Amino acid sequence: METIPPVFWMVIVSLLTILLSFILYEIGMLIKESRNTLKNVENITSDTSKMVSTVKGTVEEVNEAIIQPIRGIGAGVSAISGFLSGLKAGKSEEEK
Repeated sequence: METIPPVFWMVIVSLLTILLSFILYEIGMLIKESRNTLKNVENITSDTSKMVSTVKGTVEEVNEAIIQPIRGIGAGVSAISGFLSGLKAGKSEEEK
């Protein structure tokens, strides 16, 4: 019965070591790229929040410039309508 030569085991151990080193290197590169991606995501998020705040300011300006006067006109019309309905109710009570 023959034994396996030590050179064979050295080659096997060397190949396993090289494979493990390659896998660890690839994991390190993946982590490095993911950090760069996260930095880009933070920049995109900050740009998006700036755009949202700009749009929010524009909507508030439109609200103040257009919607508030319309609400004021609506309140005035409502007051006039209430006044007129009060006059009509007063006339109908006088007729009875």
